[in-house]
Amino acid sequence: MARGRRSKKKNKSKLDLEVVILIIASILLAVLIYTKAGYIGQTLSPILGGIMGWIKYVIPIGTFAIAIALASDEDKEDSTKKIMQYAVLLLCITTVMTVVQVAQGKLNINNGFESAVVEAYDKGSNNIGGGAVGAICGIALINLVGKVGAVILILGIALIDSIFLFDIKPAELLKQYIEDVIK
Repeated sequence: MARGRRSKKKNKSKLDLEVVILIIASILLAVLIYTKAGYIGQTLSPILGGIMGWIKYVIPIGTFAIAIALASDEDKEDSTKKIMQYAVLLLCITTVMTVVQVAQGKLNINNGFESAVVEAYDKGSNNIGGGAVGAICGIALINLVGKVGAVILILGIALIDSIFLFDIKPAELLKQYIEDVIK
C-alpha cells in the first residue's frame, strides 16, 4: 500500500517538473522568437523560420497550452505523447502552407527537390511559407497524390491528430447535435 502511494507521489512530482519545464521553455521561446533577444534569439528565430516558416510563432503558445493542459488533466496523460501530437499538428500546418505555396507558384519545385527545399528554407527564414520541413513533406506528398490530394490527406491527418490532442469526441458531438436538431 505504501509502495503505491510513493509511486503516485513520484509520478505527480515528475508531472509537476514537466509542467514547470514546459512553462519556462514556452516563456523563453517567446522571448527569443518574438523579440530576437540576444545572440541566441537573433540566431534561433531565422533558423526556426527556415525550418518551419512562420509557424515558429505558434510554438511558444502551444508549448504553454500543453503545460496548462497537463497541469489540469485529471488523467495525467504522458507529456511526451501530447508534445508529439502537437508536433504532428505543426507538421501538418507547415506542409499545407508549402502545398499552397507550390499551387500558387510561389515555390518552384521544377528545379529539383534539393533546390526547392533550399528555396523554402530561405523563404521560411523571412517568415514566408512552411520552411524546409514543410517543403520536404509537401513536395513528397505532391509527387505521390497531387496538390489537391496532398491537402486532403494532410487536413485529414490534422483533424485526426486534433481529436486526440484536444480530446474531442466527434461521435458525442454529432449525437448531441442531432438531438438538438430533433428537439
